Amino acid sequence: MKKNLTLFFLFLGLGLQAQNLSGFWVGTVMQNGRPNVFSYQLDLQQEGTTLTGKAVSITQDGSATAEFSIAGTWEGGGQLILQELVQVTPKGGGWCLKYASLRLGTTGDGVWVLQGGWLADNCSPGTMRLVKESDANQLDVGEDVFVPEGIWTGHLSQADRAYEFYYELNLQPEGKGFAKIMSEENGGSARHLLTWKLNENRDSLLVEEQGVLEKTDPNWRWCIKKLSFGLDEDFNRFGYTGTWAGRIDATETQKAGACAPGKVYVEKPILNKDVKANIRSLQTQTGLGTPGRKLKLQRSIQVSSPELTISVWDNGTEDGDVITMFFNGHQLAKQHRISKNKSNYRVKLSSTENFLILQADDLGSIKPNTVAVSINDGLREQVLVMSADFEENGAVLIRRIEK
Repeated sequence: MKKNLTLFFLFLGLGLQAQNLSGFWVGTVMQNGRPNVFSYQLDLQQEGTTLTGKAVSITQDGSATAEFSIAGTWEGGGQLILQELVQVTPKGGGWCLKYASLRLGTTGDGVWVLQGGWLADNCSPGTMRLVKESDANQLDVGEDVFVPEGIWTGHLSQADRAYEFYYELNLQPEGKGFAKIMSEENGGSARHLLTWKLNENRDSLLVEEQGVLEKTDPNWRWCIKKLSFGLDEDFNRFGYTGTWAGRIDATETQKAGACAPGKVYVEKPILNKDVKANIRSLQTQTGLGTPGRKLKLQRSIQVSSPELTISVWDNGTEDGDVITMFFNGHQLAKQHRISKNKSNYRVKLSSTENFLILQADDLGSIKPNTVAVSINDGLREQVLVMSADFEENGAVLIRRIEK
C-alpha cells in the first residue's frame, strides 16, 4: 500500500525531537513467501523531522538494480516512516514502491540499526533491516583489546597483475559488513556487501563478498571474493594475512568464470589515548591540507632508525594523480604529480610516534588516488598502498622502536 506523505509532513507535531539519521545505510530487503534477498542501501539527508534522499535495490545475483527517490519522516520515539516515491532507474517502473515503518535501535556494540516491515501496491509485503555505516574510523577504536568489528585497511594482490589494490573491510556486528576496493588500473573502485565469521579461537577469519553495492565504472566486472585470514598481531597493530579466490558473474554478453587468485593483508592499528590526541590535533591543525577533510589512519608500521627515506610512485596506470604530503605536520611535497618514477624524500623522526599524511589534489582519470609508498629505515623497506580522495586524507603511523 503506497502512502502519500505530503500532508503527513505538514501536520507533524513541532515538539518531536529529531534523531540524526543523515548518512549511508546498507542492509537487506526480504519479501514474504520468496527466497530472494535484495541488497538495499539508503543515502539519507535530514532537516528537522523530514528526510529525503535516494535508495538503491539490487537483486541477489546482482543482475538487476533499481534506484528510487525517497521521502520520510522521523516520528520520534524510535519510529521512522519511509516511502519510495518514484523509480528513477530503470525507466518504466516494474519494481515495488515500498512504504516502510522502521524502528531505530542499536546493537550491543553501539551500531545503529533500522528494521521493520514494508508494504507496496500489488506486491507481497516483507521486511527490511539496515545498518548505518559509521562515520568513525579506526582512530576511535579501543586501545589494545582485540575487537573484530570495525575498519581494517590494507592491500590485495592478484596473481595475473603486477600491481596491488587498496583494500578495506568494514566488519559490522552480526557477521555483516562491507568491503571497499580501489584500483589504479581499469575499474576505479567498488563497494561490496559481505558476510564474515571467526573461528572459535578467534584467530581465523572467513570473509565472503555477496555482491557489488556500487562501483565507479558501471561496465567493469569485479571479482566476488572469498577470503581466508589468519590473525597476526604485535603491540603495534592487529593484522590479518590471507589468501583469496573469486568468480566473475555472468552478464548478457559475457560468461561467468573464475578470477585469478591472490593474497590479502588488512590491519587495525593499536592506538593509545596519546596517539589519538595527536591525530586529532593534526586533523584540526591550521595549514595542514584542505580544511574539512577527515583523516583516516590506514597503516601502522615500525622502524628502527631515526632517519628514513620515503618514496612514492604510481604502481598502476599513470592517470594524472596529484598529491600533497605532510610529515609530522610539515609539508613534505606540494601538488606532486605521481608517475612510475619514484620520488624520494629524506626525513628525520622527531618523536617515537610520527605521521605521514597523503592529501589528494587531483584524482586523475581513475578515481580515487591510490599511491604506492615505501618507507626505508636502512635495514628494511616496507611498501604500502595508500588511498585519498576529496573527503578523506590517508595517514600512516610510523613508530620508532629502540633496539
